[in-house]
Amino acid sequence: MILFDPANKRIVLDSASVTATELYSRSADWLATSDKLKYGAVFRQVGGDDLGGGLSIPPYFFLQGAWRVRPMEADHDLDFVGNLFVEGGGNPFVRTLGPYQVNVRSTVPVQAQGISTSGSTGPSASEIAALVIASLQATAIPVNLTQIKGQPFGGSGTEADPWGP
Repeated sequence: MILFDPANKRIVLDSASVTATELYSRSADWLATSDKLKYGAVFRQVGGDDLGGGLSIPPYFFLQGAWRVRPMEADHDLDFVGNLFVEGGGNPFVRTLGPYQVNVRSTVPVQAQGISTSGSTGPSASEIAALVIASLQATAIPVNLTQIKGQPFGGSGTEADPWGP
């Protein structure tokens, strides 16, 4: 269970793996209970918009104010997936309270848009190769071999009529 400590503005993790989306969703759940809205927003989110055709903009999450993420109290590698930033800059992760060694391994999307293949398929590699070959065979490719070797070339490239000067 992810805990929220509003007095210290900390999101306290209890596992070695978490996503930015999960933190954002749990913060929304937490804010919706009792009178916790008095603490203000934990995150601001941008992105996540559907572009159509199975494309979407990845979400970016910004911690607001002094909110930061504190890893669980244990020696571990924290696997974090997603775009998590601090509004105005800074490190979204703080040290544990105890003397633990925590390495944060962060994985973020490298594209400005995500691609969803759910419910749709694209051409296979062999279909793409066949289309490329067909396109090359249907098009005359202009080549001036005299510019390559500085001498005229002849022949059709067959065994009976090989290329050559």
